[in-house]
Amino acid sequence: MARPVVRIQVPSGGRVADFAFVAALALAATGCGPMMIEREGHRVFNPNYARFLEMEARDAWQLPEQVVEALALPQDAVVADIGAGGGYFTERFARRLLAGRVYATDAQAEMIERLDERVRERALDNVTVVHGGFDDPRLPEACCDLVFLSSVYKEIDARVAYMRKVRRLLRPGGRVAILEFRPGARGFGPPKQERMAAEQIGAELAEAGFVLVESHDFLPREWFLVFAPAEAF
Repeated sequence: MARPVVRIQVPSGGRVADFAFVAALALAATGCGPMMIEREGHRVFNPNYARFLEMEARDAWQLPEQVVEALALPQDAVVADIGAGGGYFTERFARRLLAGRVYATDAQAEMIERLDERVRERALDNVTVVHGGFDDPRLPEACCDLVFLSSVYKEIDARVAYMRKVRRLLRPGGRVAILEFRPGARGFGPPKQERMAAEQIGAELAEAGFVLVESHDFLPREWFLVFAPAEAF
């Protein structure tokens, strides 16, 4: 049986790095299925594409080192990387927080396997892998100084209820950092209809009991919003 023909188009304003990333995903799509799938009634990222999340092209627009630096975490901080996927940010947090700990959570078994493999092969001894639920991070109360969600918040169904559970995970002085694609950002990213306005994110976090305390604007494609529990003010 002949393989299907895949045609790709670089978005207006796209770069060579975007082209390489899109081309790899397009070629993989001939045998791996859609990028978003249904799991237990939830629309989530297809784990068959997890390896493409580790491409160097991602570093050019995600700027992971700058993101971690901007959060200004002490060496002994405890971070929960919710929806950690293959551990792209998990490893960076782990290598920075040498006296701390990282809880790397995901709701998909395939991602948990990838996380376990990464932790084992790269000797990330300060990482604890947790198989979370779609509606519950399944972490101890008051366990974290930071809860981090990168391109995950939009995939949560009952977001306000979920973030109320997240609030209980925070220690005094704890924060929540959310990275999500901006609706008008150019280049590779999620479908336009799945992107969220910063105002919507802020309104939902306010309903869950948070206030916006920081907003970084150095990421070319994403919001970088940091919240803290309202009772702290």
